[in-house]
Amino acid sequence: MNIVNKVTIRHLKENKRRTLVTIIGVIISVAMITAVATLGLSFLDLNQRQTIENTGEWHYSYNDLNEEQYQAVKDHDKTESIALMNELGFAPLEGEGSKPYVYVHQLNKAGMDQFQVKLQDGRLPKKPNEVVLSEVLLQSGYDKEIGDTIHLEVGKRYSLSEEMAGEGPLNQNTSASVAEGELEEELRNTEEYTFTVVGTIEEPLWDYSWAPGYSMLSYIDEDILATEENVTVFVKSNDISTSLFDAIPVFAKNQNIDQNQIEFNYNLLEAYVVSPNEGAMTTVFGLIAIIIVIIMIGSVALIYNAFAISVSERSRYLGMLSSIGATKRQKRNSVFFEGIIISLISIPLGVGAGLLGIGITLYFVNRILSEAQFDVDLQLIASFGSIGIAVVISFITIMISAYIPAIRASKVTAIDAIRQSKDIKLTKKKVKANPLVRKIFGYEAEIALKNLKRNKKRYNVTVLSLIVSIVLFLSVGYFSNTMTKSFELQSNQLNYDIAASSSTGYGGVEELKQVMDNLQGLQEVNNTIMYQKMNMSGIVKEEMAGEPITSLENASDYISDQGVQYFMQFIALDDKALQDYAEENGISYSDIDEGEGILINHVSYPDDNQGKYVETEVLDAEVGDSVIAAQENYDEETGEVSFERVSQIDIAGLADHFPMGIFYPSPDTLFFVVSEKTLANIDEQTDYQPDGMTLYIQTEDPVSTQEHIEELEVASELNIANQYFYEQQDRQMTLILSIFVYGFITLITLISVANIFNTISTSVALRRREFATMKSIGMTPKAFRKMIQFESVFYGLKSLLYGLPISIGVMYLIYNQTQNTFSYSFSIPWINIAIAILAVFVIVSVAMLYSISKIKDDNIIETLRQENI
Repeated sequence: MNIVNKVTIRHLKENKRRTLVTIIGVIISVAMITAVATLGLSFLDLNQRQTIENTGEWHYSYNDLNEEQYQAVKDHDKTESIALMNELGFAPLEGEGSKPYVYVHQLNKAGMDQFQVKLQDGRLPKKPNEVVLSEVLLQSGYDKEIGDTIHLEVGKRYSLSEEMAGEGPLNQNTSASVAEGELEEELRNTEEYTFTVVGTIEEPLWDYSWAPGYSMLSYIDEDILATEENVTVFVKSNDISTSLFDAIPVFAKNQNIDQNQIEFNYNLLEAYVVSPNEGAMTTVFGLIAIIIVIIMIGSVALIYNAFAISVSERSRYLGMLSSIGATKRQKRNSVFFEGIIISLISIPLGVGAGLLGIGITLYFVNRILSEAQFDVDLQLIASFGSIGIAVVISFITIMISAYIPAIRASKVTAIDAIRQSKDIKLTKKKVKANPLVRKIFGYEAEIALKNLKRNKKRYNVTVLSLIVSIVLFLSVGYFSNTMTKSFELQSNQLNYDIAASSSTGYGGVEELKQVMDNLQGLQEVNNTIMYQKMNMSGIVKEEMAGEPITSLENASDYISDQGVQYFMQFIALDDKALQDYAEENGISYSDIDEGEGILINHVSYPDDNQGKYVETEVLDAEVGDSVIAAQENYDEETGEVSFERVSQIDIAGLADHFPMGIFYPSPDTLFFVVSEKTLANIDEQTDYQPDGMTLYIQTEDPVSTQEHIEELEVASELNIANQYFYEQQDRQMTLILSIFVYGFITLITLISVANIFNTISTSVALRRREFATMKSIGMTPKAFRKMIQFESVFYGLKSLLYGLPISIGVMYLIYNQTQNTFSYSFSIPWINIAIAILAVFVIVSVAMLYSISKIKDDNIIETLRQENI
């Protein structure tokens, strides 16, 4: 070890406080980088396991393969394992449970693994004449045990309704069709099967809440392909990459497999960050790159401050080295050597702190998720690769942070060190302050301003720290909000839990009102609403037509002499519900007259042409504008379509969200919320018929609420659709995203505060001799505090002057990156900006006062003698 390095180590030991502050700063930065890398992997792992739990572990599938094609798929270099599935059909289930059928299908051994079949008792089937029963089937009252023999008439389901006449057989995804308490479907092509029960399994993933049958699972092997044509082959691939979307269709074509026989498991592939949508991948990786850069910049600023202040404080020591012959290279390398020493101590501790912090966080998060009935827990995933990347990024960050101070250190001469001329500029022009500052705020403000101008280097380091903290807080806050918004746009999450309607399709109003009134007393029920909808056509003036419809490729098809044609949907609420909805959207209920309605103008929808999720205004409309509700007439002789005016609907208000229910926004659809009386008047003038009345329910316990409804006498006359299980994954992902969004913002906020405290406290400690000099010439404690307060204000104003524009620029960069996949307008988060402005002044003031409190009792003479901190 050369003499310069030995002196550097000795200097680090003598300045224990500054060295410790630097090490802590680096530990925080390394912990943050490690935590983000680990959290990203853990979140991806959760999403993958959750998707596998819901869809099975397969990446693409083929339908109806022959033996030769199957063998080619099996031997394909992208195939890891193959699941075979054959649906035998449905058998009637008399008297037991709430479902009318037993659903019988077969899987091979790999299929049982890939589709997460979980054995509860006995063993899994190994022969085609063996079955296992779903636990839910047994709970419904099905009286069979392991070892029993079962005889079943198994067939295919066909609907008897006029709407579905001529369509093919129904599967397990299609709920049973019931009208007036009777099944509106039948089993055809039935065959007799005899099975031996060999075990029971947990409820499988294909037994949805709306599924018509309870599961019985049998065994299948490859030999069935010689006789059975309806087998589906599910492939688990060994190459999970975007190359699948090109390679598999080419492979299938070479094997004479039709493209319609291929299906990709997009849900699972997207969980591995693999998608055919290049815009989506660009968005994901672009946002990841931006957040990594933001974190690195924050880390660089945090560490750079420590090195910059270190070099400023060591200028005399560097000058001494220069006076005894140290070269520029040796002085520069002394700072890099300090960075290496700090790295060797801080990086292992930072990695450990990051892993420990995430581990503790996941422990508490999993408790929250468990209380929210989450199926899969978050696991700490820390690969050697991710930790290695974190270590490399951390080391590069430290070296980047040390680079400028190292260059500065190499330029320190013996004369500069003695004069301290690199840090303090005392020319009259440089420190001149505006006379108005003294007249308005007093001499303390003038001294504060001159102090900052004198200590330009330290002042800029502190301001830079504040700027980076502002940018970090606002950028990460905007990033988190963007991620939440993007997830909400693409998830299409429903805003209700249970829907109830008449089993006949129409009528049932009194029964639904009874249910609605009965639910009012249930504590878990948050909200209910009941209404009818009616669809018809609408005509809008051409100048009112919104950009969504005018930008369509076939926009001219919607334009006629009468105006621009839209599809219209009326949502008719009773007076109380309409008043509540109007108030939610800031609209006065008293302003809504008969013949008027609230236009839901702000909508979001997936745009297949652009390959984006779009959030936009449907019409260029204002309150007071009107739309013509029209009936579409088709002339069979000429083939022409005309629109007959039915009623004029005036816009009483513009809304930005839907009432409870299910809606499908699009560029050419208008949604109007109207009173029941207005809809009745329109109904009288047209041949269109309103849909049946539907009751929508929001509840904290959907299962319990459904059971309560089914206990009512009128329940037999209603169709009840519980969306809880269907929506559960989206709700759980929303909860997880919310937890980490707020957790991430909290982490960044704490790091920003630590950054400010670190910089200001170190800066104040380095100015002890300066403050002691002021006190020695008669500055009172009151004047001293006032001067410090003005310094805090100047710090805050300067940092905000630069920090806010930079933050808005970074926000726009993040916004612009999302526009590859989403389309919505850019908006500045004024609330976050207000919080940042307030926080800057509060934190700076507190940091300054805290730092000053540490030195207020310093002995003036001893402080003037002091060399180290």
